[in-house]
Amino acid sequence: MLDDDQARVVAHDDGPAAVLAGAGSGKTRCTTERAARRLTEGGIAGESMVLLTFTNKAAGEMRERLQERLPAEVGLPWISTFHSFGNRLLRQHGEAIGVPRNATLMDADDAGRMLDAMLARPFPDKAGRQELVRLYEKITANGLDVTHEADVPELMRLCEEHGLRRDTGRRFRETLRRYEDEKRRASVLDFSDLILLPARLLRSDDGLGERLRGQLRDVTVDEAQDTDAGQFRLLRLLMPASGTVLLVGDDDQAIYEWRHARPENMREFIDTYDAAVYRLERNYRSTDAIVTGGATLVRNNTTRLEKDPYAVRQGSASPLALAEYDDGEAMAEGVAEQLETALRGRRRAEDLAVLYRKNRLARGLEAALLRRGIPYRIKAGTDLLGYADVRMMLAAGRLAANRRDIRALSRVAELIPGLGARSVARLAESKADPLARAAQLAPKAAAAVERLATGLDQLYRAGPPGLLDWCQKDGLFRHWLAQRAQRALKAGRAGGADSVDEALRPALGRMRVIQRAMERRLASLPEDAGLEAQWAAALEVVAAGTDEADAEEGKVTLCTVHGAKGLEWPEVHVYAFSEGLMPMERDGEVENLAEERRLAYVALTRAQDRVMLHHADELDMGVGSGAESMAVSRFLAELGPEETVERSDRRRGRERTQPSRETARDWLAEMRKALQ
Repeated sequence: MLDDDQARVVAHDDGPAAVLAGAGSGKTRCTTERAARRLTEGGIAGESMVLLTFTNKAAGEMRERLQERLPAEVGLPWISTFHSFGNRLLRQHGEAIGVPRNATLMDADDAGRMLDAMLARPFPDKAGRQELVRLYEKITANGLDVTHEADVPELMRLCEEHGLRRDTGRRFRETLRRYEDEKRRASVLDFSDLILLPARLLRSDDGLGERLRGQLRDVTVDEAQDTDAGQFRLLRLLMPASGTVLLVGDDDQAIYEWRHARPENMREFIDTYDAAVYRLERNYRSTDAIVTGGATLVRNNTTRLEKDPYAVRQGSASPLALAEYDDGEAMAEGVAEQLETALRGRRRAEDLAVLYRKNRLARGLEAALLRRGIPYRIKAGTDLLGYADVRMMLAAGRLAANRRDIRALSRVAELIPGLGARSVARLAESKADPLARAAQLAPKAAAAVERLATGLDQLYRAGPPGLLDWCQKDGLFRHWLAQRAQRALKAGRAGGADSVDEALRPALGRMRVIQRAMERRLASLPEDAGLEAQWAAALEVVAAGTDEADAEEGKVTLCTVHGAKGLEWPEVHVYAFSEGLMPMERDGEVENLAEERRLAYVALTRAQDRVMLHHADELDMGVGSGAESMAVSRFLAELGPEETVERSDRRRGRERTQPSRETARDWLAEMRKALQ
């Protein structure tokens, strides 16, 4: 059954609309029900509908729900992230702008190295180049194309805003043009290309743009508050003739401004297109205490789109809770004790989560959980891409799909003793297949390169489902893995393992996670998709990581608040609810208080039944400066009246449990004193 507000969204036919969907309001069900109605009753074909999501996990869930909901004869719409949509568009039509069908996606590290190498000669100062890389990220997030003359004035304005003189800005732009040329020469893409190049394609080919807009009759964008300016520009180029674009999102959950997301996209869309506005304010997930506390907190942001969320669930509920400790070690033990108590009761381990602001905070917590034998998993996401074994695995896949991917070749060269940078450079002189030039190398290296080429041919034909198996069976790759394990054993860095096989288990475990992530991407393709399409879809994991990883049965989840977006648990513990972390400070200042408040709101609303906040008076932030004095987060005072939060003082000599706001009042008193 749909509630009245959901039914109005499902009934929306043509024309622009925005759905302001609060946490736990059933927006995914609402979105899929509307899509099913339009496909079965509205006469819209699957190829005429697009559903764009923020994560691959969300796309997979939406696809599964629609498959269950639709009759067999009704085709599925195009369901993917913005970047996956752009990737498929490039595979189908990219040759018109010089992008071959087998172009491979570089990981962030390889893309950064390539750009840094291009910048090194005109900008020899390394620190200055790092700033320029950040400027490049801002330029691309704004959807600015260095090859598009109409974008040059705004691009130069951003350069000046960044502190570059006009001549330096021009030199920077020229370098970015060379970076574009080098990517085309090597048939590689960076992550921003999956948005910028489809926009370039649609601008340069009016006929394609008209055909696509004519074909599309309904476009839905989920988590619209997390879109950036570049994605919004691409959306405008795709807008159907009827204007039927549905933005679904919640600006109260916009937590990615630090990477250039623009929650104001929703407001601008409403104003520009005079869009119909629907509000989903019923929260079916959380108790009244959680919903009310979170709503009271986020209302302190003044530029939000107005919403009034309320809980549907009836009955008594625990208030929000705060526990205070002397130091980080005591806080870690306190959280572990709470988890242990929950596990002794009716909670399963997978019903529990601990959320924190920074990954490094998990170290002390892990030790406390291990001491008590509490099983846990760290939701790693893109962190897995930092491991050498995962990078090598993906580089092998990239090189199998595209022999001209020089960055992948440079990494895979580590598999072959004696194949150094100079030899790779000689191979790279080929405009076709660098590995075909193996005869120019020393005999031993040449033989190894030929074996690698044969193995990569076999891998390409096996397709992405065979990548992990290839890595475990290929002689060069297997030898490289074993050598790394042996070095770890010798250096005492093998986590207590006493054999090579044991030392290899963590690497193989990480590689299995990546393999599963690739296979989930393959599930979105048509059954008759060819090898080029399979490799293109699977290798998106090099940039997106494993955002679709599911909770593991029998394990407590540890993750950052950002990593918890879109997830929920019966019981949530917020670790280090303290000034400097919530809100986050950099150099003693909070850069974006509104976003930090939204982040705290997201943390609270991940919980269904119970939220417990934890604070330590002293905490080692893991930056090498030792323990620092901490104050309870200012957000405590914004959660509502005193009785909203039940406080327990677990500091030595002060054992008590009572509703209190002393720390919050002390903080406010200090602020008032400072302002007088």
